[in-house]
Amino acid sequence: MCSLQKIICKDTAEGREENLTEKPRTHSFEEAITLTGVGRFHYQLLLICGLCFMAVMVEIMGVSLIMNQMKCDLQPTLDQQGILASAGFLGVVLSSHAMGFLADTWGRATTLKYALFLSSVCSIVSGFSVNIWMLIVLRFLTGFFISGGQACVFSLCGEFHGSGSRVRHVTLLSGFLCMAMIFAPAMAIGILPLRIESIVFGMRFSSWRVLLLANVSVSLLALVGISILPETPKYLLVQGRGEQSLEILRTIFAKNSGRDPSEYPVKEVALESGGASLSDVHGVLDAVRLVWHQTVPLFHRSRLWHTLNICTIQFLIYFLAQGIFMWFPTILDELGTRNGEDTLLCHVLQNFTVGSGSESESESVDEVASCAVDVDTSTYQVMIIIGACFVVIYLIFAYIIDYIGKKNLLMSWMLLTMICLVGLHYVEQFALVVIALTVVMAIGNCGGLVSTIAMEFYPTHINAMGMCFIMMVGRLGAVVGSNILGRLLFASCDPIFWALLALVVLLCSLGYFLPEKSSARQTKPSATAKAIVVATTSPIFAINSK
Repeated sequence: MCSLQKIICKDTAEGREENLTEKPRTHSFEEAITLTGVGRFHYQLLLICGLCFMAVMVEIMGVSLIMNQMKCDLQPTLDQQGILASAGFLGVVLSSHAMGFLADTWGRATTLKYALFLSSVCSIVSGFSVNIWMLIVLRFLTGFFISGGQACVFSLCGEFHGSGSRVRHVTLLSGFLCMAMIFAPAMAIGILPLRIESIVFGMRFSSWRVLLLANVSVSLLALVGISILPETPKYLLVQGRGEQSLEILRTIFAKNSGRDPSEYPVKEVALESGGASLSDVHGVLDAVRLVWHQTVPLFHRSRLWHTLNICTIQFLIYFLAQGIFMWFPTILDELGTRNGEDTLLCHVLQNFTVGSGSESESESVDEVASCAVDVDTSTYQVMIIIGACFVVIYLIFAYIIDYIGKKNLLMSWMLLTMICLVGLHYVEQFALVVIALTVVMAIGNCGGLVSTIAMEFYPTHINAMGMCFIMMVGRLGAVVGSNILGRLLFASCDPIFWALLALVVLLCSLGYFLPEKSSARQTKPSATAKAIVVATTSPIFAINSK
């Protein structure tokens, strides 16, 4: 009787153990990705995604660094220089929507591979341009293809993280934008002063051509890195490819922990719905319909206000930051001509004639040939210092964002920007003017915070489309700002600075209404993950308690 009782108890306990172990087999993606931990794979991911992000800025910014030297060989007019400066941004604006569509239907990593490859080819060929219009077209195509390296990369990086580490790593990713502001001027300092008189394909291969080719190195490194990255497991889940997603999660777990992939506690991940694929496209009408179905959800009634708010903020942020940054070297040069004398910024700007550079158009080729030799690197050195300051700012952002909150950090920086805009009306010391202008330009860093908020707001099946769309609007603001803000400052400095102050006040007000997850909701996945780990050992405690 006693032995029979023991057998019954044993069978009951084994049945209870089997039932308990079966329950935690299906996990949500947040639980599964959190259990992979954060380690070597994610640091490698951050570096690769950072190189993609950095490549965009280097390619777009690199053109502004060769303007003076390029005049020697191509002799552009002032209008053509303005078109060239905006060509890359225009390419980014026009292709962002398409890049978002491809990333959501073709895959994040696949889209980035082809985008980086094609942009690298166009950038290399641009170094051999024989006239200004060839250079403009190729720089436009470079921007057109490389736009995926900025918007798609947010989705690529974010979808490999759980809620506990996503915000910090995406914020650190934005810091690579500032590292590009160090890399590009540093390359210019090392290459532009070189005396190069080689003849290649019948053209003088000047130092500015070498600089364009050298800048492609970042894109090529990013391309190599992307080639070794898998597709994001979250994207694969949305596409209904659960087994592939689970295999990638096991690989991430093994790289981070150093343990065997079979030890990964998750055996099944719940599939997510809503994904679209290019396999559904069988004609032009199917393609248009699919693009429409990917775009409309961004403006669904529940998302309409937030989408419009995010786009407005991005447009105004990049309008202000890029509008001043494009003319920052000119402003530094004008301040430098004062030989250290204290003077108000607006007094300097209003005495400057934007069209004064047109005198160079009447110079002969022999006279302008000397511009390739005499390169003033002091402006580049200041830009490197500013880039280093921006990197420090992003590092601070990354490590205090979890404590302060994204919206609070955003509005705090905008408050500091307001103070600097007011100070620029009264400060006369050169160093203080440069610092105040740097802080105002640094409002562009807030674009990274807004992108982080947007990345968490849009669901996976439209995430890349949403990110590309808002970055497209942001870059449109950069194009508008770089073309008109500088001229407005030179024409009516005081009223424009007061108008910019009102603009930042508006930005701060709009920032208050940005969507943001509550801290409790953000910490929930990690707590759930801990509960799952405990659940795998709970049958033992249940048996012992009997």
